[in-house]
Amino acid sequence: MKTRKTGKAVTVILTIIVCAFALFPFIWMLSTSFKTNSEIYTAAPAFVPKEPTAAGYVNMFTTETSTFNFKQWAANSVFVAFLTTVFSMVIAVLGGYGISRYRFRGRGALSYIVLTTQVLPGSLLMIPLYIIMGNFNLLDTKTGLMLAYVTFTVPFCTWMMKGFFDSIPISLEEAAKVDGAGTFRCFATVVLPLTVPGLVSTGLFAFINGWNEYLFASSFMQSYGNWTLPVGIASFKGQYATDWGTLMAGSVLITIPVVILFLGLQKHLVGGMTAGAVKQ
Repeated sequence: MKTRKTGKAVTVILTIIVCAFALFPFIWMLSTSFKTNSEIYTAAPAFVPKEPTAAGYVNMFTTETSTFNFKQWAANSVFVAFLTTVFSMVIAVLGGYGISRYRFRGRGALSYIVLTTQVLPGSLLMIPLYIIMGNFNLLDTKTGLMLAYVTFTVPFCTWMMKGFFDSIPISLEEAAKVDGAGTFRCFATVVLPLTVPGLVSTGLFAFINGWNEYLFASSFMQSYGNWTLPVGIASFKGQYATDWGTLMAGSVLITIPVVILFLGLQKHLVGGMTAGAVKQ
């Protein structure tokens, strides 16, 4: 009994340490966003702002110049992230289902090729993508940036969806076909509803990739009006001076949508819906 309590106490302590380690950067960023520049540049800045100010957040929403437009950058990020998620999910769901359910020559090799693409770093494909997008007049366009993101999100999402489809017993589809359902109806009404955890997980991955990505956005988007939030906020860091309060305020605002998505969809991330369906 004593050993069990000790083990539980150690687990709780380790959990607290890990949570504190993970949350500290975000808490420090939030704290810094309410500090004045003079307080930020002190030798030993306090963790809690001595003279809290929301000037950084006010600058984000009120300042609109030819080189600074937070609202336009936010709209661009929403557009790119949303389309990246939609296109990635449509291709990944159909591709994952096809690899999981159909037997064809080269199926195993195709699965590993899809997985292997995740090993390649984005910087390796930047120049080929830049040349291709230039040939198709897609440079400095939100559509071209979205297509570049899809090339990286689709393989991972396809592999994830294949795993979720593999976990669903094929007997469910066979039973539906016995009742007269066609292939597409079995997929849409029997299989797809059972993969909600998978859809949410892969959808969040695709959205976060399109929302947070910086390397491609900074390379492919030249005009200020087409910048996304990561590129726009990174521009606050100057060569000789940096407005850290405004930069941190923008970083907090970028983080909020992702946090809201996780909080709203966390129940679907747990999974377990497949087991429940099989029991029924």
